[in-house]
Amino acid sequence: MNTTDIVTEYGAYYRKQGQNAQRLFQVARRTVESESIFTPIITDETIWQAAKVVFGRLVQAYQKGFTPINPLDFKPVEIRMFHQKVDTKETPHDLEASWLGFLAGDGVKPAEWPFVRWWIETQVIPQIQEDIEVFEIGKGVRVEPTAGTAGAVGASMNGFLTIIANHITAGRTTPIAMGALPTGANADKELVDYFEDFSDLINKKYWKKPMQLNVNEELERQYQRGLLEKYGKNYVMNEQNLTVKFSNLTLKGLPSMEGSDRIFCSPKDNCVSLNKKTQNQAVFDIQSFDREVKLLSDWWKGVGFILPELVFCNDQV
Repeated sequence: MNTTDIVTEYGAYYRKQGQNAQRLFQVARRTVESESIFTPIITDETIWQAAKVVFGRLVQAYQKGFTPINPLDFKPVEIRMFHQKVDTKETPHDLEASWLGFLAGDGVKPAEWPFVRWWIETQVIPQIQEDIEVFEIGKGVRVEPTAGTAGAVGASMNGFLTIIANHITAGRTTPIAMGALPTGANADKELVDYFEDFSDLINKKYWKKPMQLNVNEELERQYQRGLLEKYGKNYVMNEQNLTVKFSNLTLKGLPSMEGSDRIFCSPKDNCVSLNKKTQNQAVFDIQSFDREVKLLSDWWKGVGFILPELVFCNDQV
């Protein structure tokens, strides 16, 4: 921990002046909003395997002879989980001779001091949620760690944007040719047209299937303004209702898609979040060594799409 500024401003001593945890303020953190895309599955399988059934045409003109059509085919489907962890440590004794001394304790075991509970509940658990949402679940690109070196940001799992890009490269997902997102003076209204055109180009078999259209948060707000501009307040009774007109798509802006021009949707039962030991995101092995307190935890997580062919996306990244 870094208490330098506190010590410089308030002095290297603790004087009880009514300070408590209610005087410790912080900016808001993100939660894992992108879980709304997926159907959760709790499993011990680190690689979840299934099969896609393909069945084609059967009906043909009658003739006396037997002329069979054999359309049945099976293709492998695989979604991977990735092992993630938290390792961190602090030295609570550093708090004692400072304005923050109210977080220290009287016992000889710093792991039992008030600081540790405050640290876990207000700092560690919320930061885990933000890290997963902002860095991992959307834009993450898995990089196997180097022994003895802390893993890089955004490298603990393949996020859904990475997975979609990989499916496009493999020819399993075909993006809809929409071109660049609108810019310029009429961009808000034109964005509404863009999304409505997108909905028209989705496979017609899925027009009546409710789906969440996932975008970055700036596009969500731009779409809200565009709705009012295109349809007017008399038609748009509630600008929080972000259903794309004349479709079953509901727009959702996600922090995990920050900086991406990709938009996509898929039936929710096709979108899977694999989880193993995820309760450990809020449960820790607390270890004391000398005067340090260490927190350790680990879990498995992965996201993916059972049938990549049912991911409908634009051709931007």
